[in-house]
Amino acid sequence: MRDLGFVAPAQPVHTSFMQDLPLRRRIPRYYFTWLYPLAFRSFDLRDYDVVVSSATFAAKAVRLRDDAVHVCYCYTPPRFLWDYDSDTATRAMPVYERPLAELARLTLRRVDRGAARRVNLFIASSRTVARRISESYGRQSIVVYPPVETARFATLVPRDNGYFLIVSRLNAYKRIDYVIDACNKARLPLVIVGTGPWERRLREQAGPTVRLAGALPDREVEQLVSSCTALILPGEEDFGLTAVEAMAAGRPVIALGRGGATETVIDGVTGVLYPDPTPESFARAADRLRDGHWEPDAARERASLFDRARFEERFDDALRIAVDAGAGVFN
Repeated sequence: MRDLGFVAPAQPVHTSFMQDLPLRRRIPRYYFTWLYPLAFRSFDLRDYDVVVSSATFAAKAVRLRDDAVHVCYCYTPPRFLWDYDSDTATRAMPVYERPLAELARLTLRRVDRGAARRVNLFIASSRTVARRISESYGRQSIVVYPPVETARFATLVPRDNGYFLIVSRLNAYKRIDYVIDACNKARLPLVIVGTGPWERRLREQAGPTVRLAGALPDREVEQLVSSCTALILPGEEDFGLTAVEAMAAGRPVIALGRGGATETVIDGVTGVLYPDPTPESFARAADRLRDGHWEPDAARERASLFDRARFEERFDDALRIAVDAGAGVFN
């Protein structure tokens, strides 16, 4: 089984018919959601014995031979279909679109569940995601945490330059808005790195102590991470890659105590977990963090458990299980 070792060579990229849809860059992505399963079905992979899909939604629908083995590395069952953070998804959508979106959601749930039945083995990106796979699809899964490039931060000198930091896509479900409210009220310095559909409204909400830096080069982001008072993870994440990167840089994390953060951040040792996505709950966590003492070595030791080398080893093990079982279903 040595040929099943995890490697990631450069590969040609094959796009679907959706790549050439007119106005695809101007019309919101969810208008095309119903086409995604069709796009993945358009790829004929029947020449392959083993296929690994990397998916939340439609990549599970790829077309294979009956005796082929399909392993799905699942980051989460799609949030917009299975009610994960449905309140924030609804807030981001115009009122007049919500009835149509609900009808589409009911239809696409059946499509998504049907595609999940054709997967031989699910690999979940966290225990949180494994629970969601069980609830949404009635399937068991093997947990393999995503690979984190901890070596990127190994040579950085951790320091506290007095600002809190968020590195994130600026989407509704990331819940950055209530952290801005808390920092506005307490006049806490906050730097936000990233872009996304909520950027304009977050800029309008930001007070004088909050800076939205937009997209930055990796090296600048690494320096910001290694020099922050703490990295903030305000939403319920599937895994929470940036939290592990901050710990790899020797910095503590303030995170909502839900989802993947509960599996990576050790409350009181590598950061602070707080219970509710509200300005008040976050403010109490920020006070607790500033009153505490945080050892960079403890954070880095914790981050090392999620290094790329561990991912490769565990992914190989999961792949062997799937191949040894043949076309059977791991459940």
